[in-house]
Amino acid sequence: MANSKKFIGVFVITVSLLFPGIAIAQTVPAGSLLDEQLQLTSLLADSITPALINRPVSLDQYRAVIRNNQNLPGWWNRDLSPKPLFSEKGVRIGLLPIQIQQTYNSRIPYGENNGAAWYGRGSNVDLNGGLYISSNYLTLNVNPQIVYQENSDFQRPRFIPRDSNGEIRYVAEGIGAALDAPFRFGPDPFTTFDLGNSSIRFHNNNLETGLSSEPLWWGPAVRYPLVFSNNAPGIPHFFLASRAPLTIPYFGDIQFRWILGYPQDSEYFDGSRSDFTRFTNAINLAYSPVFFKNLTIGMSRVYHMLEAGGFSLDNVTLIFKPGTKQDAVNPNLGGDITQDRNQLVSLYAHLRLPEARAEIYTEFYREDRSYDIRDFVNQPHHNSAYTVGFQKISNLPWIDFLKTNFEFSNLTSTQLNQVRPQAYLYTHSKITQGHTNRGQILGAAIGPGSNSQFLSFDAYKNNFKFGVFAQRWVDNDNFHLAQGSKTITPSQEFGDYFRHRVNMNFGFNFFYGPGPIYLNGRLIWTKAYNYGRFDYGEFDGISIRNYEHRDLVNIQFQVSITYTF
Repeated sequence: MANSKKFIGVFVITVSLLFPGIAIAQTVPAGSLLDEQLQLTSLLADSITPALINRPVSLDQYRAVIRNNQNLPGWWNRDLSPKPLFSEKGVRIGLLPIQIQQTYNSRIPYGENNGAAWYGRGSNVDLNGGLYISSNYLTLNVNPQIVYQENSDFQRPRFIPRDSNGEIRYVAEGIGAALDAPFRFGPDPFTTFDLGNSSIRFHNNNLETGLSSEPLWWGPAVRYPLVFSNNAPGIPHFFLASRAPLTIPYFGDIQFRWILGYPQDSEYFDGSRSDFTRFTNAINLAYSPVFFKNLTIGMSRVYHMLEAGGFSLDNVTLIFKPGTKQDAVNPNLGGDITQDRNQLVSLYAHLRLPEARAEIYTEFYREDRSYDIRDFVNQPHHNSAYTVGFQKISNLPWIDFLKTNFEFSNLTSTQLNQVRPQAYLYTHSKITQGHTNRGQILGAAIGPGSNSQFLSFDAYKNNFKFGVFAQRWVDNDNFHLAQGSKTITPSQEFGDYFRHRVNMNFGFNFFYGPGPIYLNGRLIWTKAYNYGRFDYGEFDGISIRNYEHRDLVNIQFQVSITYTF
């Protein structure tokens, strides 16, 4: 709360920028039942709908899409926006959907895109719900997340170190203290309380500003956006944003969100700590041209920095300044950077094809700055990642339709490692917590050094959904390749090319929604190839023909019940 007070001056000034109008300012949390409806209905629409690249979206935008189809059958066309229990003289009070979810992992931790939750081995119980108080210009959303995690013991991977006293260090496997992403949150069961999707917002017409703890989802990716996702608890932040696309005559539509916030360390962060406060300044800007509104192109830019002298307006305006390293060098300091800070940038594109009921999307991500424009032209892929994917609706007998999603995400370093060092994405030498909040990665849940290929098929019929999916997830291949280069001797022809750490995930999910109760569940079978990296780099008489297959199987079962008021 102390950090939030720093924004009050800027906050009050920003409120005066809004124009008169009346709006409903509840939001649709990323990953919620309403969010799934919105994504699906937008894909089904035979006309242009705003690209969902700046979530959470406003309830007004949700209603604008849903109400065009609410007379059609199917739970995805049903308006589930919370109805007020009290409404008088412009003041509305109501309850937000309540959800309880049980997730069980049989052998190892597994979970992603679940906000403040961290699903360890054993039982994990997740509760969401709350209320809203709204007027024509001001809305308070209280929507916390409470999670109980059994956090049972599991087999510790080989590359998790111990301290000088022999105690386990709770750091990221293969990355260590260079990232605040513990492989386990301590040895005991624990309960997490987070403000979740709570906010206070001033809103008029298509603009809003306020304070929020909501997880953000920026860009068009369906599973693994590269800058912000709901994989971690939301950063407590101030925001200024559009609530719906802003139409500029003869130019096109603009969407944006600008945040200023204070990410927090986990209790188990084991890296070097600074006496300075970690501060985040980020903006997401998207544009749909007037001559081709099916296309949305956008850019996200994030600065993590250390507030050496406390809150400063220079740190606020930094997001609008040039982005090369040359611009940040202070010649009076012998070429040193003027301030400890890390820049993350992504460019993305989303193309909707309403006639085909399909969409194609991509995102390109860079961490750290090029020295100058010439350096960027020569090596644009330095410290880079990318995601590409598509979704398609198909008509099939016996069901209403089938949705197909394929997404390929690559956060593994390029071959530039041979001539130029590349750090793990989401890490930084001075801001040692990296791109994290409270011990979880703010971007793609697969983590730095990894890559994923994901394919799903979901069938929809009336109040039902049934889906199957498969995923190949290569876990931190950067570590494998770096360690492998150290194990090769002059007498060897190959390094350890047969012990890559790979998860093969196969699962199915189901949904039943007669209303107002909605039942959701899934079962995931995971084959964790070479779990723990226990024999990595050992070659004494060992080859691909006879090495021990030290694999592990995990089963995750999840069921949730949502009640809408």
